[in-house]
Amino acid sequence: MKKKQIAFVVLLVCLGFSFKKPQKEQEKILPAAPAVEVVELQPSDAGGNLYYMTCAPKTSTDKPTAQLSVKFTLKNKEGKKLVLKNIAYSFLQKGNPVLKTMVLDIDDNTVKNFTIASGAQFSWQNSRDYHDVDNAIFFDSPFPASIQIRLTFEGYSNPVIITRNLKSYTNVTSGGAYGFPGRLSHLKEGEYWYAYGGHGGGGQFYAYDFKVEGWDPKEKKWSNTFPGKDGSKNEHYRAYGKAVIAAADGVVIDFKDGVKENEGNGGGGSGGGNWFKINNGKETLCYYHMQPGTLTTAFLKKGAKVKKGDKLGLLGNSGNSSEPHGHVHAITDPDADGDGQWVPMNFSDIYIIDKNELSTGPDPAAAWAKVEKKGLPFLQDRRCMIWPSATKPCLYPGGWAEIGRHAIPENQYQQEITKIWNCGYYPVWVDAYDVSGKTFFNTIFRYNSGNFDVVVRHDMTKESYQQEYNTWVKQKDYRLLQLDNYNDNGKLKFAAIFIKKPNQPAAQPAYHAQSPEEHQQLFEMYTGQGFVPVNVSVVSIGGKKYYSAFYEKRNVGGSVLKSSLSQQEYQEMFEDMKQKKWEQAYINAYHHDGQTRFSVIWYQNSGYDAYTATRKSDKDGYQEKYEASLEAGYLTRCVTGYEEGGKHWFAGHWSK
Repeated sequence: MKKKQIAFVVLLVCLGFSFKKPQKEQEKILPAAPAVEVVELQPSDAGGNLYYMTCAPKTSTDKPTAQLSVKFTLKNKEGKKLVLKNIAYSFLQKGNPVLKTMVLDIDDNTVKNFTIASGAQFSWQNSRDYHDVDNAIFFDSPFPASIQIRLTFEGYSNPVIITRNLKSYTNVTSGGAYGFPGRLSHLKEGEYWYAYGGHGGGGQFYAYDFKVEGWDPKEKKWSNTFPGKDGSKNEHYRAYGKAVIAAADGVVIDFKDGVKENEGNGGGGSGGGNWFKINNGKETLCYYHMQPGTLTTAFLKKGAKVKKGDKLGLLGNSGNSSEPHGHVHAITDPDADGDGQWVPMNFSDIYIIDKNELSTGPDPAAAWAKVEKKGLPFLQDRRCMIWPSATKPCLYPGGWAEIGRHAIPENQYQQEITKIWNCGYYPVWVDAYDVSGKTFFNTIFRYNSGNFDVVVRHDMTKESYQQEYNTWVKQKDYRLLQLDNYNDNGKLKFAAIFIKKPNQPAAQPAYHAQSPEEHQQLFEMYTGQGFVPVNVSVVSIGGKKYYSAFYEKRNVGGSVLKSSLSQQEYQEMFEDMKQKKWEQAYINAYHHDGQTRFSVIWYQNSGYDAYTATRKSDKDGYQEKYEASLEAGYLTRCVTGYEEGGKHWFAGHWSK
């Protein structure tokens, strides 16, 4: 054969081999979706509607949002294994299609598919890690009416599509929502509770961690720790030790106590720590991470009945906890066994706001949003501040035992009074004094839970005070609660509090701007008629003393008034009366002939069990004593200010 012919044959052979099909047959793509059974979808109702949580708007000028997490369970009905390689959720948002492709495993991004054996079940939830978005679904208003879950399997051209209608969840409890598990009255000045709708995944997708943040005026920032604290100790945290309260009526179905706490931000522990599970007949609320030994004793038994607002324990740092905080979440639990479908937890009668709206500190006039039957919104960095009250936010939380202010300059006094007054408090004490010719005020407020009618006046002359007295006491049947005369740059002025309430005294003999001699005559007359002195204010102007006082019939056993005590005499008499178990009921300081003098009233039976006092403290010392006394459960009964050496000094008395 010639060389050309041989080459041609070789070429044909090569071409023949190149046209052959691969020995391994190519994989076939089946046109239909695989046979799978939808075993369960959670959370959903009996009609198959999927529940989402409607979230309150982050401010009053924003619209509500919503979030959704669905756990589906499938059963492989094919006679072979299935490989799930893609999960996507699709819905219409404002008429536009939205398709969110999910991360198959938020804890392991290397996972590219799931293998489901023939006849086996497979469950998956669009979840998230703590405080992240991940696979969570968010809706803007208006919310979509339905959603599709699209599951793509290897070897199949068509996805499995699960279509369900959507429905906003309403809690099965009185009013369709819960109260907040922390008290308004337990917040300090400049503090708010905070939590948000972005806790974690799984059965705690709709759970809440709640803490407290406070404004640091020196650093001009919000912090969940007290100024100067680094978070290494539990006591550094503002939330630590505040009461956790029941968000609804219910019955205790389980509890745990005695779990040791973690320390500060060190983390550690596991589970819910010290906790309660409380069932209302349809749903169970789970409260976690409380301090050991603080769970309310009466509730440490299954079947114990709990009322909304009851104290459950103190917020702590037990269990799986990175720092002191509270935790609450809801499950459907009609059989009250502590196990059920996780559902949204909605709130009512609270206000919330995005913390970014409070960049310069607490602001009750900001765009706070009222929450009714809604969950908390998801805000990055957990920015949701909470005012747990049906009434609008205020600078001072309602329900405090008292609010005290001392050394208020006269030109700021009315403004300060108004701020506290507007938060539902009324003054029970006012004391005016002067330092270097300038007038200052001390005042004590109580929460006006009885809705008493109260009138407050200051900067009154002798004549204008008489007019006010005639109007409120003689014409409108009010009573004096406090009366103070003071030296306002050489002028005689008066401050007074008038009040009208049930069971008030039938009569109050009173007088003002009397000389020592006139006062003594009136004192003897009224005490001789069975009255006791309640208030005897003395002021010296131009070397002349003026007395203003009122009296009531009180069952105090006996009373002693000393209206011209020196500092030393006051000290000695205080100790003497203490030995006799008499209690100071009133004090008023003034200057006369270059010396500080005190007008003091003692009662034999004051009606209180214990007291504490300071007879001479500077501004800072008095504030420390004031805060420590209130922390120990005492209330201020009287406080007076005076000048010595060009400085402010204070004497005060607290009892309980």
